Amino acid sequence: MKPVYSLIVVLIMLVVGGIIVMQGEPEEKVGLSGVMELVGDAQRTALKPAMVVTRVSAAEEMELGARLAGHMSFGYGRDQESEDFKKTEAYIKRLGRSLLGSISRKEINYDFHLIDAEMVNAFALPGGQIFVFRGLVDFVESEAELASILGHEITHVDARHCIESFQAEMAAEKVAGTVLGDDRWLAGMAMRFASRIIQGGYRQYQEFEADARGLKFSADAGYDPSAAEKVMQRLGEKYQEETPPKKAADPVAELAVAVKTAAGSYFRSHPPTPDRVERLRQQASQHTGNRKFYIGKDNLKQRLTRAQKEIPEEFASTR
Repeated sequence: MKPVYSLIVVLIMLVVGGIIVMQGEPEEKVGLSGVMELVGDAQRTALKPAMVVTRVSAAEEMELGARLAGHMSFGYGRDQESEDFKKTEAYIKRLGRSLLGSISRKEINYDFHLIDAEMVNAFALPGGQIFVFRGLVDFVESEAELASILGHEITHVDARHCIESFQAEMAAEKVAGTVLGDDRWLAGMAMRFASRIIQGGYRQYQEFEADARGLKFSADAGYDPSAAEKVMQRLGEKYQEETPPKKAADPVAELAVAVKTAAGSYFRSHPPTPDRVERLRQQASQHTGNRKFYIGKDNLKQRLTRAQKEIPEEFASTR
């Protein structure tokens, strides 16, 4: 489908959605978030031809992700030699891998990276490359909260949000041939793609999906399902007043700007936090029964996962 037709489809869906919203008081209210999910589905359908043309295998996606990750430049020197950095990154890797039991795409190998910067954020690249800012690790209050965010980013890979978004970028730039071609193009693309994801996130329906499945991944691994709504609530309260970043001149500068404004821009561009918190609360309530879940506040402080050091006092019954 040509871009102009894609735009027409989206506009039609917006008009139809607006009419539905204005129709009095139906038995079940249709909110703006529902309309936007409908529009998201229309956009995804419109992009399907481009996805087919640029379709990549799991092996190609992982190679692509590794190469994109290799081109990441954040304008910060990673103090990879410090014991604290190495211990924290090893902690994130262990925790991340413990959440992969319920993923659908078993053929994808995941790698988790720590960025030595104070920004409160995380993002994913195609092929299982997950990046976590040190500021996020310092912001969360428990291993369960960190697990819910890692689960969210894992979902963006598992549900193909990352690779489909990258394919859409390729289609928009009319890139021909293999996605693993020109390395100079890939270097620029890596930073443009990362900056766009950090600042703008994904479509609303994709963020809702990542919230829901991320919560499930962490709950399936035994972590407190209410942690997701708690950390989302605090993040929304902290960053709701952030102002938009200025436009950068080139991909390197753009990524630097994105990193400096990452947390605020993330919550400006993603679904409204109250809506996300309410959805997470409802989803957490589905995990009921006599099962006990793990919180892990002390585990986070010690940088030792539950698998390494299970503390009896860190268990909590569901609400």
